[in-house]
Amino acid sequence: MFKMLTLNPLSCVLTVALVTTMTPPVDAQTRSYRVRCQTMVSLVQGVSLTYRLAGSLPENTAAEIPQNPVGATLTLTVQWQDQNGRVQTLLNASALSDYEQLAPDADYSQLPFEETFRGQPNNADRLYGTPASVHGLYVSLRPTSGQPQQMQTVHYLRPDEYVRSTVGTCQTENADLDMSVDEQLTLLQERLQAEDWAAADRETRRLLAPESTSLPPFEPVLVQPDLIRAIDQMWLTASSGQFGLSVQLRLWQQALAAHPNNSEAAVNAFRDRVGWKLAAPRSEVDFISSDWLNESELTYSLQAPEGHLPWGGVSDEVVQSVAVPPPGVHCGSCTVDAMQLRNERFYRYIPQLMERVELSL
Repeated sequence: MFKMLTLNPLSCVLTVALVTTMTPPVDAQTRSYRVRCQTMVSLVQGVSLTYRLAGSLPENTAAEIPQNPVGATLTLTVQWQDQNGRVQTLLNASALSDYEQLAPDADYSQLPFEETFRGQPNNADRLYGTPASVHGLYVSLRPTSGQPQQMQTVHYLRPDEYVRSTVGTCQTENADLDMSVDEQLTLLQERLQAEDWAAADRETRRLLAPESTSLPPFEPVLVQPDLIRAIDQMWLTASSGQFGLSVQLRLWQQALAAHPNNSEAAVNAFRDRVGWKLAAPRSEVDFISSDWLNESELTYSLQAPEGHLPWGGVSDEVVQSVAVPPPGVHCGSCTVDAMQLRNERFYRYIPQLMERVELSL
């Protein structure tokens, strides 16, 4: 017998369910859609758990196509927030697999979802699980075709104890837009797979803020939620959770909580936390760089502080192109212009970027 409890420990595992709406069958073509869903569990004294599912699902429009087709890629991220606003990631993009392959003899109706989300005893159509779970993490899509619309989680503490979330919502994104984003992400993926962190950082800034790097911009520039999420997931995967936009967002939220009425102080606290502050004076006087690291001074390895990459600054080449005019051109304010470029980049762009990231994830 399962017991529904209030969660208190942090060492836990999860189960998840999704509901989808029916799409009338038209032919045997299969298209992939990106999907993201979010729901939460509210616990005592302002403590909560947030569940974010992301990935892609093939939309099968013919009955004879298997309900758990190859090509479905789903991950789940789970974050705990305490009463002081501090956030801890419990699961970070944990992969989901076809549950029938993981437990072919299970009674799938025993998973304690609400009735709408519950499976049938011998039917594992669109039911998924994750090997990362200790006591069980399951995903159920209903009905067995179409685009996801709702999400529910059942979070296990022990084999017979769990909390169940509210019904969350899902969003899918345009397939044509996905293709454009995928094309733009190809170089970034290659750089990250090779652990060329410097090149990956430049590619990231080319995608998010083309003016901050000397690389030629993509056309069109597609800085929108699905691009931000894809960039974040690539960094998280390549660095095993050390780098990424969501890592930076968590640290930024902590800095904001410490300095709620002072944006400049929050930016400085964030800078210090991710290791972007100059540790010792430079050997040569540099009126432009101040106490922020230059691009060439960053630590491009996994030994860097948490959230160190991707960087939020402007490439050295761009700063120098402003500070040093072409031969024969006199510019009395070029050094000041370069200083202002760096200052605005850090103290205006970073808060704006983190706001966009928060809205996208």
